[in-house]
Amino acid sequence: MKKFIVTISLLVAMTGTALAKITLPKAEEFKLENGLTVQVIERHQLPLFSLNVTLRAGSVYDPVGKEGLASLASDMLMRGTETRTAKQIADEIAFGGGEMSNSCGFGSAGFQGEFLPAQGEKAFEILADLVLNSTFTAEEFDKTKTRSIGSLQSRRQNPSTVANDAIWEAILGDSRYAHFNGGTAATVAPLTRDDVVQFVKSHYTPENCIIVVCGDVATKSVREWVRKYLGKWSGKAALATIDAAFPTVSGTEVTVYDKQDATQTQIRIGGNGMPLNAPDFPALEVARTVYGGTFASRLMDEIRVNRGLTYGVRYRSYNFKSGGVAYVTTFTKNATVGEVIDIVLAEAVRMQTEAMPDSELADGASFQCGTYPLSFETNDALAGTFVNMWLTSLDKSYYEDYQERLRAVTVPQAMEAATKYFPKDNYKLVLVGKADEIMEQAKKYGPVTVRPFSEE
Repeated sequence: MKKFIVTISLLVAMTGTALAKITLPKAEEFKLENGLTVQVIERHQLPLFSLNVTLRAGSVYDPVGKEGLASLASDMLMRGTETRTAKQIADEIAFGGGEMSNSCGFGSAGFQGEFLPAQGEKAFEILADLVLNSTFTAEEFDKTKTRSIGSLQSRRQNPSTVANDAIWEAILGDSRYAHFNGGTAATVAPLTRDDVVQFVKSHYTPENCIIVVCGDVATKSVREWVRKYLGKWSGKAALATIDAAFPTVSGTEVTVYDKQDATQTQIRIGGNGMPLNAPDFPALEVARTVYGGTFASRLMDEIRVNRGLTYGVRYRSYNFKSGGVAYVTTFTKNATVGEVIDIVLAEAVRMQTEAMPDSELADGASFQCGTYPLSFETNDALAGTFVNMWLTSLDKSYYEDYQERLRAVTVPQAMEAATKYFPKDNYKLVLVGKADEIMEQAKKYGPVTVRPFSEE
């Protein structure tokens, strides 16, 4: 069903058919005396409901030197309670036709699940058991940490992953957003069970949490289940909400990660993005689409189609409440690194200085408008939207008026956004490739620092 819906929506977007304005449904909200916020969105089209439990407990709350603690704590909450083993938890959920997983992002962590209506009370009973009765046994802690370290070590063997991590670090410096959510093998290895227990105690509290239920479920039933199973949840968050800094990129710097056996080079080049609530956010999204946001973008056309220098190139933008990160990602053979970077910069300057045709602007806006409804089609996606409003303090109008703001973008506005955010004079450049073969090309773009590919 989901694949069918997505296919139809993409066809509508591609044909340019006018789309109805997004109207978000009403969410019935209530709070428990312990501070827990609950929102229920009733949608009875399908016999399923999504359960999203989100806490301000993401990786930006990792203590300095203990990067990866939030992620490890999130994983441990699925590893056994006073009455259930990890296997029993998984079996009870699956045997009832449901699913549940944990997640940890930058600003938040929690659980996401999908259940049949008949399993509704059981879902909340299991959720409460995870939140209130997790035991964090030494055995499960050791196994979970060992798996985490192994996964982190494997990440460092992938040139694309190393490049992605490195550009975030280069752009954000000491910001709490700079490190990968899971930390590194070096920062996770010293973590202790007590670290996890204290983190959960400090951050997994009812006043620091929102539960959004969306789908074939009755608000009255949810209210009863929440009060029954989570009404006795207590605790106060030890730390205030973090608005981590997004430092301003100034000048140009190049970092080369030397992979001696590489025959091609991963390229990342970019700098500051913008916060979600910035007035010119729609203008940047339209400009980004034209520049490097789709398979038909200028960068793809020039680098892949016309010159055959890569299979793919994108300009990606990641936007948060207090700032953002934006960069071009691509790869090419070692001998053509400089040629690709020159095109990236030249096309950025062209976006900043030459007015694009109205038809190209319209195509960019239409693509964004056409794909936008995909963000609200499923129960879990819609629940995620309401969670984001809670996390970012955005309101319904931000989402409901977004397509209109996209279509209102003018050529001068798109050029201004490109001037502010596309790489030109202030950017970071990360290259993962064979230093001996790319060094002379890299020097053209700024001071170069060389690091070993295997470096943590």
